[in-house]
Amino acid sequence: MENSLIKAIIKSFLNYNAQVLIIENNDGFLFRTDVVNEIERNNIEVSIGNNIFQRVSFELRNKTQTLFLINKEKRIYKEDIENNAINIEFFLSQFLTEYHIPTLKDLPLSTLDKLYNKQQLFKLSNIETQKEIDLVMSDYKITESFFDIEDYTKNINLNLECDNIDWQELAFIVGNALSKTIERNQHIELLDSIKIVNEKFQEFIQKNYAQIKNSNSIKKPQIVSKILDYIDFNFKKESVALIVIDGLSYWQYCHIAHLIPGKKKETNTFSWIPSITQLSRQAIFRGSSPLESYKQNPSNESKLWKEYWKNKQYNEFEIDYKHDSINLTNIDVIKRLGIVYKDLDDYMHSSKDYKDLIKLTENWFERSNINNTIEELLFHGFRVIITSDHGNIQAKGWRGLSGKEKLGTNNSGSRSERHIEYSEKWLKDEFLNNNSELINSIVQEENSLYFKDDLSFSRRDHLVTHGGAHFLEVVIPFIEITNE
Repeated sequence: MENSLIKAIIKSFLNYNAQVLIIENNDGFLFRTDVVNEIERNNIEVSIGNNIFQRVSFELRNKTQTLFLINKEKRIYKEDIENNAINIEFFLSQFLTEYHIPTLKDLPLSTLDKLYNKQQLFKLSNIETQKEIDLVMSDYKITESFFDIEDYTKNINLNLECDNIDWQELAFIVGNALSKTIERNQHIELLDSIKIVNEKFQEFIQKNYAQIKNSNSIKKPQIVSKILDYIDFNFKKESVALIVIDGLSYWQYCHIAHLIPGKKKETNTFSWIPSITQLSRQAIFRGSSPLESYKQNPSNESKLWKEYWKNKQYNEFEIDYKHDSINLTNIDVIKRLGIVYKDLDDYMHSSKDYKDLIKLTENWFERSNINNTIEELLFHGFRVIITSDHGNIQAKGWRGLSGKEKLGTNNSGSRSERHIEYSEKWLKDEFLNNNSELINSIVQEENSLYFKDDLSFSRRDHLVTHGGAHFLEVVIPFIEITNE
């Protein structure tokens, strides 16, 4: 098996045996989003922001982890940080010796691994380096379509054995695996492992969901209701565009990520549970826990967005909201821009399975023109954040509700077939008493019932929907994009 360039770099850093490393990196390699993500998957916290952001990272650091403060041109830090850190300088050429670094520093990590394992005896020019790149790329193309199910299963099991399971890491592993295997029907082989992941996730949610809803949002919004607080604390002096793609799951993001422009910091947040639009998207734009009395529509969503930012002392002319029809003229005065794309959720509900949805996702990406929208926002100096209100699950039909069972239910503004809400508690209790086989599949919350596995209130054998508490519905992308 090949040696990994990133693992070699991390090992060299950890050999300093310091809790905080100040790393000067002027070739910019350590600022790459994929590099940062790989480092953070090794129980290391990475901070690449400005002095204020890195100060917050230092103060709030988890002392069981190593913290990397990465900078360019030898940034000056306060004395207390310097006293608790070791300063080092990093160059990619320390590991890819003899290659022409400007020619290869932006290549995919998989290609850099190939070059790292094919070290040269003599210094290569840019042309000679490119020839080596072409050679390893031609070899890679032969095997790139292969998906290693054994390696995937090993990674899943290793993560599930940890005392504190990293749901971001699991979302990345499962999301990438699904995006690579759906079109070849190989994703069927992943279902058993996803079931195990979800069972562990349900245990975690049951114990921690109340705490997550009240979590601190300074470093990361752990749940969608904290997204606006996170933006407000961290980016007061920046223009921010929040793009909410209705129904975008983590695996769908993985499938289109390479098409999205800009430098991306990829992490996750949690949907509101149950994962219905009326609750979860409301929680995003309200910036707090959702209200049951709320009616889901673009007009009310716009009001929530504008009220939140007005309460943070932004002027009316500095706030805007757009729904589906995206016109970016006259945005230079805007400081807070909310954008909702709804069509992908419609595609999802029309799909019978993930094989349908993956093609529809590609089609949506092209038709929505979202990549050009992001490019224009970046050009105008916006920090762009992409998230979703919920993911989705390829579900199985349990059975449809009878006419009697539907009596007293409310639609909750959702087309979900995984969630029902009764007007009276006794109606909910009567339904469960008559269908006791569902007890282990259902979560009860006041007068609501929703699935935590892959069942649905449907007569169809297969469908794609949302509204429950499954891992694939709840753990959703939270992506920050900049030009930095």
